[in-house]
Amino acid sequence: MKWLDKIIGTGKPDEHKTDTIAFGELKAWVAHESQAELDELSEAASQIIAEIMGEKEQLVRDTKILKAAEPSEEPSRISKLVLAARDSLLKQITTLIDKIIAPDMNYADIRNFYTSVNDYLNLTLEKSFKSHQRVKYMFPKEVGPVIADVGSIKRSLDRLGNLLDERKAEIENFDDILENIRLIQEIESDLITYNSKIKSVSSKIDAARHEIDDCTARLDELSESEEWGSFVLLERELKQRDLEIAALKNSVTELFTPLGKALNRMKKLSSSGRHTLSKKNEGLLDICLKNPILADTTDINGFLTEIMQLAESGTLGLKDKKRDKIVDQIKHIMSSFASKKEQYEALDSQIREINHKVSYLTIADAKATLEKQHTEKTRNIVGFEKELVSLNEELNLRSGELDKRKRELSGAVNSVRRMDILFD
Repeated sequence: MKWLDKIIGTGKPDEHKTDTIAFGELKAWVAHESQAELDELSEAASQIIAEIMGEKEQLVRDTKILKAAEPSEEPSRISKLVLAARDSLLKQITTLIDKIIAPDMNYADIRNFYTSVNDYLNLTLEKSFKSHQRVKYMFPKEVGPVIADVGSIKRSLDRLGNLLDERKAEIENFDDILENIRLIQEIESDLITYNSKIKSVSSKIDAARHEIDDCTARLDELSESEEWGSFVLLERELKQRDLEIAALKNSVTELFTPLGKALNRMKKLSSSGRHTLSKKNEGLLDICLKNPILADTTDINGFLTEIMQLAESGTLGLKDKKRDKIVDQIKHIMSSFASKKEQYEALDSQIREINHKVSYLTIADAKATLEKQHTEKTRNIVGFEKELVSLNEELNLRSGELDKRKRELSGAVNSVRRMDILFD
């Protein structure tokens, strides 16, 4: 405790000298300084509270005298009013007496004692005024000392309140210092945790990047193998056929798009039972609405003919201009669908054949596996980097809070004694 002796000193303090204290020693310093402050408060407060307890005993004695006093000869109605007022006053005074219990000599209990007694005393004085005036009419000698005793207690309480107010800032300042010490330790613990998490996530990013580099290197090795040339040609051809078949499917879908209204009305007629479709045509209706390229060439013309007949007969409820457009579009589909379907089947066959050839190349599976790993690791890095950004933001935020708490702590300590705090 040499540091404490050095800070406290034995001679006259040098007003221009600034002492230093390690952050880890602050709690002991606060305990010493606050105890000295509390000892002074307790000593002064105990004297005032002793006076209050003596005034309470006097109030008890004077209350007994008032209670035992006999009423003078007065008309019955007046006597009853005065005695009722005395009972009310005595009841309030008794409650006040019960509240005046000497507290433990610490700041919190002394403050609670003052607040509890003072609040009730103010309420008692307010409520007892009318009763006091009535009791004074019949018991002037007996009620006077009681009221004087209450006044003495009130004045002593006021002195205690002034004492507490004078010391409040200093005592609560020590509480602020301890709270800031706790918060600084909590933040420093959080910073250790965040730094540990940042290190862990950074390691995961490095590991994922290493694995991506490994995948890239192995893909480069594959590109130098004998199978690679055949694989690239097949993959290029497959991509071209996929583009062609996708364009063809879009072309057929565009052919059927103008029939959308007629097809949907036909579906409603079938669902409501107003028109019966064969099982085959029910299936074709769904295909034409969803993916018409899958319709069978041998069945599509008969189905389209049925739609055209329903449109021309007015069953579908189409206006003349709309009906004529749909009929023309149906005729156009009937003349062109077969050739498009033939192209589609040829392309589909070619795609299946290419995929079959690719399946015999061992390099295909190896390439797919490496590309999948590459994609997964890249996605992992994106997630890790987002987590890293979030952790760094939290770290910076808590670091800012730490600086703020250190400034507040230094200010609170220097309000007691000029000292520089040595933080780790």
